[in-house]
Amino acid sequence: MDIQLEKYKLLEWLIGLKDEVVISKIKDLKENTEGEWSKGVSDIEKLFVEAGLKDIDEGNTFSHDQILNEISKMYNL
Repeated sequence: MDIQLEKYKLLEWLIGLKDEVVISKIKDLKENTEGEWSKGVSDIEKLFVEAGLKDIDEGNTFSHDQILNEISKMYNL
């Protein structure tokens, strides 16, 4: 899924939306989920998560196959 494309589609839909009930529900959803992932997470853990998200954005990742190959080499599997 292309997340940027999906966000643009949602924005386009939202801009044309006239139903106040739906807009209110979206607003409630936003308010209830902001910062939710970080509840009960230490500052250090938040830094690690943010660093990981930055790595993903910059393409600094490994595929599942790459990891399996490295493990196989490391443990002579």
